[in-house]
Amino acid sequence: MDSHLQENHLKGNESVVSHSAGADALGDDSVPEVASQAGNTLSPVVASVVAALLVTLVALLLWHVVGDMRNTPPSDADSYRAMASGHNVIRPFANRVLAPFLAHNLGRITASSDDTGFFVLGLVSLWAMLYGVLSPVLRGPQSLGFACALCFMLFWKQSFSDYFLPDLLHAALLMVFMAFLRRRWWALSAAMLLPMYLARESTLLVSLIAVPILWRLVGRRVGLLFLGASLTGLAVSKFATRHGLPNIHGLNDTLYMVGKIPWNLSKNVFGITVWVNTDPLPTPPHLWQLPHWIHLDRIHQIGLYSPSSFTPGVTLIGMLLAFGLGPCVMACLLLRVPLRRLLPRTEPYLWVAAIYGGVAYLLAPALGTGVIRLAGYGWPLFLVYLPAMMPRIWRLWRPWQVLCLLVLHLGPYWILPRGWGHMPWHLAMILGVCDALAFALLLRAPIAAAGASPQMQPEFCR
Repeated sequence: MDSHLQENHLKGNESVVSHSAGADALGDDSVPEVASQAGNTLSPVVASVVAALLVTLVALLLWHVVGDMRNTPPSDADSYRAMASGHNVIRPFANRVLAPFLAHNLGRITASSDDTGFFVLGLVSLWAMLYGVLSPVLRGPQSLGFACALCFMLFWKQSFSDYFLPDLLHAALLMVFMAFLRRRWWALSAAMLLPMYLARESTLLVSLIAVPILWRLVGRRVGLLFLGASLTGLAVSKFATRHGLPNIHGLNDTLYMVGKIPWNLSKNVFGITVWVNTDPLPTPPHLWQLPHWIHLDRIHQIGLYSPSSFTPGVTLIGMLLAFGLGPCVMACLLLRVPLRRLLPRTEPYLWVAAIYGGVAYLLAPALGTGVIRLAGYGWPLFLVYLPAMMPRIWRLWRPWQVLCLLVLHLGPYWILPRGWGHMPWHLAMILGVCDALAFALLLRAPIAAAGASPQMQPEFCR
């Protein structure tokens, strides 16, 4: 039966299978039945309208809160502004050509500046991404609680504050990619890899995870389709960025990206900052000359600053704060639910969202210094996978449990003092207590049987 379904999907004949956030997660290969809509769910049309209105309100709120970032842009914004103006910049910034290109043209269309183009592009990308998150959630059970939990996370404010960076655009494209995967529109999903590669080189990680998953779950033809699309995207990206300048260390791209991993881990996790002579930082107290037989282009000195506990504390805060209780919920699911049920074979998009999101989240301390922003790359796990799986696992909630979880999820960020970065370990303890309390609540919550339909049970147990 699976091979017959795969053949039909490749020919474009869609099977009548529901992949909504409320669909049942069966552990075997059978296709889940479409459950009847209960009173606590919205019809697809109503859910789409409500999602569009809610997303617009959140976008306008963020517009008001974040405001104009042209006078206080993130540290990397100058490179993307220069690209929008037609100047060559150093790699890896030069590899991310799509956002500056679109921002420049949006600025021309609106008869304004490139900075306005970046703002408009960020706002549209935020709207598309948040709509992709909320639309399936509002069609399932427990939609009100999930919508509140998702709309007011720190992630959205952090992402929109960095609208000069290509992160929001890449996230919006990735959301479209997964929406096509969810509907089993394989050709359209594969085609999305091309603009994703032009937006960010991290699309390579998406391809490395998606290709084997689709090869295994859907079939060899779909796997080869995505492999070919990935190689094409890589080639086009290399051609489009061929005029990029070398990085500040003069290293080739592969060696530079590999070298960043131990450097960032040393600083973010262990509090030990490594210095090289090409860094625009003061000379550290501990300094060594590299042996003559080690050739690293412009690098010929290496040094170490004194260890500090501050940066590891900020790293821990960033990992705990980016998605609220998301990591805690995921840990509880892994502890209580068999992996076979957590990864339903009939929904490959959930495999991609869970595995890619988890890997990107765990890699955040190794990717750079802004850990709270880099942890946001794991959003598919927390904004796509968990909202789809939680209603299938936990279905009988008491109102006080929902309220407690929402307070523990959103409260720490909204009540934290604005200077929280100056006392990271104190706040890490507060976040740890919140996660421990939520973990205890989730451990006591009853887990639904694998074969029951989520829409056939009430949202709250009164």
